Amino acid sequence: MKLVLCLLLPALAFGASIENPKSKIENLPSPAPAASQCSNLTAAPDGTLHLTYYGPATASASGVEPAARTLWHASLSPGATAFSSPHAIITTPLLMENWADFASLAVGTDGALTAQWFQNNDSGGQHSYSGWFSRSDDGGLTWRTPAPLGKEFVALAPLSSGRTLAVWLASTRQHDPSAAPRPKRDPNAPRPPRDPNAPYAPAMKLMARLLAPDGTSLGDWTVDPDVCTCCQNTVAVLPGDRVFAAYRGHTADEIRDNKFSLFDLKSGTWTAPATLRDDGWKIPACPVNGPAADTRGPALAVAWFTAANGTPRVQSAYSANSARTFTAPVVIDLGRPMGRLETVMLGDQSALIFWMELGTAENAAGIYTRRLWPDSTLSAPQLVAASSSARSSGFPRAALRPSGQVVLSYTQTGETSQVGLLSLDPATLTRPTSRALTTTSKTLNSQLSTLNSSPTALEFCIAPTLASH
Repeated sequence: MKLVLCLLLPALAFGASIENPKSKIENLPSPAPAASQCSNLTAAPDGTLHLTYYGPATASASGVEPAARTLWHASLSPGATAFSSPHAIITTPLLMENWADFASLAVGTDGALTAQWFQNNDSGGQHSYSGWFSRSDDGGLTWRTPAPLGKEFVALAPLSSGRTLAVWLASTRQHDPSAAPRPKRDPNAPRPPRDPNAPYAPAMKLMARLLAPDGTSLGDWTVDPDVCTCCQNTVAVLPGDRVFAAYRGHTADEIRDNKFSLFDLKSGTWTAPATLRDDGWKIPACPVNGPAADTRGPALAVAWFTAANGTPRVQSAYSANSARTFTAPVVIDLGRPMGRLETVMLGDQSALIFWMELGTAENAAGIYTRRLWPDSTLSAPQLVAASSSARSSGFPRAALRPSGQVVLSYTQTGETSQVGLLSLDPATLTRPTSRALTTTSKTLNSQLSTLNSSPTALEFCIAPTLASH
């Protein structure tokens, strides 16, 4: 598993949140029991929402080992008020449950479901876990025999004729399976200094594979040979079987800005990686904070986290022409963002950006949202749910229903974690009037101009330049 280094960066003041009192947020009944976590949501073309999460295995299941856990699936049909009873995708004691690198699901144009997850490697090796996937042709009632897919941070995009594009992070270092296992390192021991004369070599690359409906490969690509080591990737489908993929890049100078590339199914090619914005965040460690994008037709919204110049920020940009051009980035957060982003495009081609913000009490945090319009106008920030700054609170996930409601899933922390569900009406997040916009801008500018005496703790993966990955 990756080690985590906590770095303290100065944070901006976090004053009272600016909320819309008319916002309508309702709890939804969750099919997930106690001891569940790491949920994800996907909207199908027919409007059905698909929920996945990790939870306890069914005690009465035949042949289930005591340590086994299950990746569960449940669905919410259009017009329904509650999710269906969950069905198991996979049950195994090897299931790897990570707060940042968790399972996901895509719904193909042929109606089939493709789920991906991670399992611990019982044979040891350079990596402690790897990716797996399975498909269901009956809405999740039964699943095919699992097969390997990718290594870490896998993202899925459904394309025409039941094909699925998968992108993931993979180590650039070759592992000799016959080599003796490396001895465990004492985490309290000082790390050996990096040889300044050693030639630079990337530690991680971004890979992609096109899957046929039967799960076989129709092509493999290296999208970017040098990327950050432990941030999520995001993919979103554009018209004409094109896919927008965004991720955190990396350079030899330790610049870790967010990048994107476009895949064209017809030509089977990827565009050269480009930066979403040259933030210039130089840091010898990997923040566990990838970008989040969503599309509706040619409209695309993408959000990303940076802490360039010691100032944590959540930024977002909009494209109305399939990522050919973007608006100037706008700052979304309130001054103490943790990141952990989600983006949902709405029916009118505005977007909801979700993120997590630190509170003033110990370990307190909140899940917030703002509505972004194509002209870069922002609604007032809205607190959606109270949360925790602990890693166990995970990443909020959201999806749009045909009714226009947005459903959010998140991990409720406490003595026992549990996946919670909320329904939010985006219509209550309105464009500000000129007077309200001026008041909001003054309040936010006041918050952003006052430094907090208490630094914000941000978690990072140990960089490959500091430790072996």
